[in-house]
Amino acid sequence: MEETSLTLDEIWRLQAELNRRAGFDTEAIGLELASLESSGQLPPEGGQRVVAGRALKNYIDAMSSECHELLNCLSWKHWYKEAREGRQHELQDIQNARVEVVDMLFFWISMCQLLGMDMTTVLDLYAKKLKINHRRQDEDRTQAQHSLHEDENRQVV
Repeated sequence: MEETSLTLDEIWRLQAELNRRAGFDTEAIGLELASLESSGQLPPEGGQRVVAGRALKNYIDAMSSECHELLNCLSWKHWYKEAREGRQHELQDIQNARVEVVDMLFFWISMCQLLGMDMTTVLDLYAKKLKINHRRQDEDRTQAQHSLHEDENRQVV
C-alpha cells in the first residue's frame, strides 16, 4: 500500500492497531465507554471513566509534548537574535514542523478513539461545531463573553 493512498478510515484502523501494540486498546476502551453511556449504565464516577481518563491523560501529555516540539521549530524566544531582528516567530524547520503536526495526528486520533468516536462521528461533530464557530464570529463575540456561551459545546450531539 502506498503511503499517500491511505483513507481516514484506514488511518483510524492503523492507529488502533499501533495503540494495541503499545499496550492501549483505545478502540475497546472507547467502545466500552460509549456502550455504557448509551445504555445508561455508565456510573457517575469510577470504573470505565477512570480507565478512559487515565489513558486520555497519557495522550494529552503526549500531544502537549508534540506541541512544544512544534514550537521549537519557530524562533519564539524573545531574547535571541531573530527577535531583535524582527524575525521572532519565524518558521525555522519546516520539515520537522510537518512531522510534529503528523505526530499530533497520531495522538488526536487516539484521543478520539478513547472517547468512542469514529471518523463519521468526528465529521458530524465538526460540522455542528463549525456552525457554532461561524455564529460566534457573526455575533462579533468578545473573549470576555466566552463563559456565557460555554453550554453551546454541551448541546452539540
